[in-house]
Amino acid sequence: MSTPQRLELARELHDGVAQDLVALGYELDLLLAATKPHEQTRKGIRSLRFQVDELIAKVRREMYQLREPGTISVQEKLTKVASQICGARLIRLEIAEFDIAPALGLEITAMATELLRNSVNHSRGSEIEIHLSQVENHTYLEVRDNGEGGATLESSRLGLIGIKERAEKLGGAFICHSDSSGTRVAITL
Repeated sequence: MSTPQRLELARELHDGVAQDLVALGYELDLLLAATKPHEQTRKGIRSLRFQVDELIAKVRREMYQLREPGTISVQEKLTKVASQICGARLIRLEIAEFDIAPALGLEITAMATELLRNSVNHSRGSEIEIHLSQVENHTYLEVRDNGEGGATLESSRLGLIGIKERAEKLGGAFICHSDSSGTRVAITL
């Protein structure tokens, strides 16, 4: 994705989704202030408000990332993202150095970020691995965890489905294997 396209997407996120989320947060605040809901209802509304705040923060991070100059390599970006998301759960980080086109790099980073978040938030695992390499003329991305498994396209809300669609849009292959020993997602582009 070219720099002008990235800037346009950042503007669209700001003017669209980000503003809608802020408005939703204000509506939840007004709902809490205008009524005296039952305590359980009040807790539910507050919980939704915190979730909206988290979404706003995520969208803002994405907007800032889109505006970052392309001086950082995909490998450096993945290393940083994996460390931030996984923390001490990250037990193996194998990221090979090779040239990746900027547009493909954005897609790889987005897919890896979603997979790492899924591992942290849903797997209940204690160990996460990420691998990025070049095999022949293909880019290979793999994320593994030692969680409880059960991740399938059928059980996925949108995360795995979106990753599979991204991979296929790029002419790639998507494999997900998930059982009681953990989950492994491999993408070849």
